[in-house]
Amino acid sequence: MNTITWETPAGSVRVLPERGRVLGIKTGGQESLWSPEPPPFPWCLGGERLWFGPEADWHWLKPDKPDFAFYKVPPALDPDEWTITESRDGFFSSRIDLTLRAAHRDAFVKLRVTRSVELLPEDGLAPAAGGITLSTRTGLEILDGTPGQPVDFWSLVQVPHGGSMIIPTVGECSPRDYFAPTPDSEFSVHASHVEIRIRGAASFKLGISPDRAAGRTAYVRPTPGGHLVLDRSFPVHPELFYCDAPLDAQDTQGDALQFYCDNGSLGAFGELEHRTPAIRCGSGPQTLSETAITRVMLLDATAFAGWKSQFTGA
Repeated sequence: MNTITWETPAGSVRVLPERGRVLGIKTGGQESLWSPEPPPFPWCLGGERLWFGPEADWHWLKPDKPDFAFYKVPPALDPDEWTITESRDGFFSSRIDLTLRAAHRDAFVKLRVTRSVELLPEDGLAPAAGGITLSTRTGLEILDGTPGQPVDFWSLVQVPHGGSMIIPTVGECSPRDYFAPTPDSEFSVHASHVEIRIRGAASFKLGISPDRAAGRTAYVRPTPGGHLVLDRSFPVHPELFYCDAPLDAQDTQGDALQFYCDNGSLGAFGELEHRTPAIRCGSGPQTLSETAITRVMLLDATAFAGWKSQFTGA
């Protein structure tokens, strides 16, 4: 793999344009992403990656219940092989054409996807010492497929155990389970945000609906003298259709945010996941685009307290 490193005054960013991924964002000597070496599976390189929903269609061989003996990664994503269209210091763009086929019924969709990642200047978006900011732009076009088949962007960021997800919400919100019930000890609900502990004590996945998602998520991990903060922002459209929901709730509005914690069976990681609204093959818009902003900051105790208060609206 041809990994490229962008050096900045605040740290470094490792990217893999041939797989359309960011593998690492390091500041103050601290790595914010989980990226194992060697990877446990061809698809599981760590870092930030792009998949597509609905997961029930492309991944589950038996969609009646979440039994991982009947789960697979689609061949188009294992591995995903992108064509690099531009690569220079602080920027890359890549393109991929792929066909996804439903794992348990006769349906497919053929897509053309473009993706660019750009290192933004230190212009106040990441004002703290060690701030690094990335812009990720993604576009999708449906080329062919089964009429009515939905598809969305599914952006996943893998982070190491040892920290907590902080998710601002529109009012008080209880996330819903995707697998077995999540132990109460692993998350807490507050008036304006949810906190989810990523420590490997259990495997679980939680989702938050678009009408409760505030368009930002963060992963914070204690470091000597402070906290390492990974903060993502992206648009949310609660008035539109989201297509990814738990297997036992396929007839409901999908979630805009999802959070996964592995118990170590796949690796010592958790995932911040966000979704876009879905489009349907042959009906309505046939293109989709999104820009997400990722910031990584190393904050001392005082700066972290101020950031968290502002971030959660507490």
